[in-house]
Amino acid sequence: MTTIPSSSQWGSPTASRRALLIHGFNSSSHTFHRVASALAAKGYLVIAPNLLGHALRNPGVDFQMQTLADDLLPYLQAAEYDIVLGHSLGGLVVLSLLKYLPKAKPTSVVIIDSSLELTAEQMANMRVMFSSDVKANPTAEDYMALSPLWTREDAMWRVLGTSISRVTNSDGYIDDNAPWSFSHLVADRPAAVALTILIADPRLNGSSKLESVAKFNDVRIVIVPNASHWIQYEFPDVIVEEALRNTEEQDDGQ
Repeated sequence: MTTIPSSSQWGSPTASRRALLIHGFNSSSHTFHRVASALAAKGYLVIAPNLLGHALRNPGVDFQMQTLADDLLPYLQAAEYDIVLGHSLGGLVVLSLLKYLPKAKPTSVVIIDSSLELTAEQMANMRVMFSSDVKANPTAEDYMALSPLWTREDAMWRVLGTSISRVTNSDGYIDDNAPWSFSHLVADRPAAVALTILIADPRLNGSSKLESVAKFNDVRIVIVPNASHWIQYEFPDVIVEEALRNTEEQDDGQ
């Protein structure tokens, strides 16, 4: 028997349009609370699942990105989505789901500051950063001091996501996804998918993800000025605008 992952929902079950939102590492479905609320206000039923190993869910048979993606297949089998979003690790899960999206139905896909390619050194740094975040267990006040654009609600959801994630998650994801290379998955998107990649301001993050995405054709690349990695907290309106832009352009083209 297939087990449906736990999830959060915004909007009316009778809404004519649907959006699927996939969170990132050491996070949970409510990381999208502002984006989801905005989409629901525009008439979408928004579903945000919790990934394996997060939000008190047990890990899967392994931590490979495709395993995380396949765990969410019941959502794609139960309904078709007009919008699919993924933040960070969730963006890589979305790329792993592209091959399952409808071939003819237009779908707006937005990847939010995901690292499509990492060197071995970058992977080692990421392992330390992720595990340190869970072990240190920062408070809402800590997050708000570091991120002035965050609301208290943003910080509280971040604290919750970190505190209910498994401390050993970082080792599993790093070990099971080496080498860290996911750019090739962009080629799996059906012709009806409009793909946008949002990138945090490289002036704030110290590095740019542009190199790994600049080579793509027919992909909209948007750098979000003054945004850190947590664009969904700081500039949720940008995510919503980009997601809706794709749906509007697709509607105009029909």
